[in-house]
Amino acid sequence: MKPTQRLLMVFLLPILMIILPAFVLIGLALNIAREQPSSLSQSLGLLFWLGAGLLALLIGAAVLAAWRINRRLLTIGDAILAISNRDQALPDFATIQQLSQHHSGPLKRIASALLNVREIEQQRREAECQVHRLAHYDTLTGLANWRLMKEHLQHSLDTHQLTNTYGALIYLDVDDFKRINDSSGHRVGDSLLRQIAERLGALDTDSASIGRLGGDEFMVIVDGLAEQQLQAAEKAEAFAERLQQALSPSYQVADREYFLSVSMGITLFNGDGETTDNLFQYSNAAAHLAKQSRPSGMRFYDPAVQAELEAKTELEHDLRLAIERQEFVLVYQTQVGSEGQAIGAEALIRWRHPCRGSVSPGEFIPLAEETGLIVPIGDWVLEAACQQLVAWANDESTRHLTLAVNVSAKQFQQPDFVVTVSNILSQTGAPAQRLKLELTESTVIGKVDDTIARMHQLKALGLSFAMDDFGTGYSSLQYLKRLPLDQIKIDQSFVRDLHHDPDDMAIVQTIIAMGHSLGLNVIAEGVETLAHWRYLHDHQCHAYQGYYFCKPVSASDMVRQSLVPPRMPIC
Repeated sequence: MKPTQRLLMVFLLPILMIILPAFVLIGLALNIAREQPSSLSQSLGLLFWLGAGLLALLIGAAVLAAWRINRRLLTIGDAILAISNRDQALPDFATIQQLSQHHSGPLKRIASALLNVREIEQQRREAECQVHRLAHYDTLTGLANWRLMKEHLQHSLDTHQLTNTYGALIYLDVDDFKRINDSSGHRVGDSLLRQIAERLGALDTDSASIGRLGGDEFMVIVDGLAEQQLQAAEKAEAFAERLQQALSPSYQVADREYFLSVSMGITLFNGDGETTDNLFQYSNAAAHLAKQSRPSGMRFYDPAVQAELEAKTELEHDLRLAIERQEFVLVYQTQVGSEGQAIGAEALIRWRHPCRGSVSPGEFIPLAEETGLIVPIGDWVLEAACQQLVAWANDESTRHLTLAVNVSAKQFQQPDFVVTVSNILSQTGAPAQRLKLELTESTVIGKVDDTIARMHQLKALGLSFAMDDFGTGYSSLQYLKRLPLDQIKIDQSFVRDLHHDPDDMAIVQTIIAMGHSLGLNVIAEGVETLAHWRYLHDHQCHAYQGYYFCKPVSASDMVRQSLVPPRMPIC
């Protein structure tokens, strides 16, 4: 039906509903008047009441129709408002569903269109919630992720600044999780992380926000601890202990029991000049130090420690650049025989920083060990030492000299270490029989059989071995006879107070006697006085090294000083 026809019906229908009954009543009245003229007044009265009744009926029907139309319009209007209000939950639209099922025409189409709009809006809201969850919650554990925790922390900073109270940020790092994850598989690792999240979520933490930052790292924000810093620290520590107790019991995965320890770093805040990034950094640093101290450690952030860590980070950056820029040099300290003649030297690395100047090996070597940079640094030392051996081999006065090079445990345990040494010897042309590798006990402990096998492979190339810092460890005697050593080196800590400490005397004599009985050469380092040399010489030590003979100097200076042997110790 066309719109004009529909409009015509809307106007004509009420008119016809009134005119047609009126004509009927008039006709009835006239017919009665012709047949019974005397009853005209009665007929008119009857006609009046019939008309009034019919009019009342029509008015009632119109009111009822208007009410029903108004109710449906209100229902449709409420439905439209409900869909447009994003803060309100979508209704079930049962009434709209009935309109679409029990009516036809425009009303059915409107109701059907509203149901479709509701379904689309429901899908949009679900998608929006999913996007929000993915953006703010960890998919594995369901905890808040780093982004949401950062928002919570910023809100906490603002709140505590207004209330002048302290809160705490607790950083949790699972100890040795990588080892478990690598050995047992990611499925077990994921299950353990979910169980940790469940235990954290099960705690009564109304004033705390819990989140997972990624990997095995979790974080808890505790609000409203106290107005005084000391009291806040005590409450934060008590809360952290609750966390430890909750996470300490064993974990069950696939009928296997796992035990985890968690290190924690705690940072207090009150919103005074603090930022979220700094607090994350501080708590992370505190957790790192707690992990280094002991399993399940707990530590508060210390600004002095943070300054040290920042300096360490800067030094690591410079150390990486130093490798690229070749800022290292080798110095050499003479090793002399029993008669004072030069028999070789130890190569010692030095770092000439363009801004810091000379950086002590005691400062950068431990950092290189920790970061793994000791491997490329150690390879450079080996190559530079071999090049020096080649230079000495071309001079009649120095071709007899041997050169000792320190090898770290991490470097020695590299799978391709033997190949690396062989390639360096081949490329430089250095005489392998003049190269001596100095190992420490940490190189051997835990992997004795592998170490022995690798040492035999290197000895097959012509190299010799010395045990450095001998006597400072705890298990030397257990494997000393098994290692293919050529020399043991008495640590300078036993030589320094040789004439003042009877224990040092006894240790030195024992090491020398042990070396003789095992057929090993014995060299003492830290010989700084004639008295040191005389005592060691009297007890038949084979070789000596120390400031009395030569400080660590350049190769040319070492050779020049070695041409004039020191005065022999006279008893």
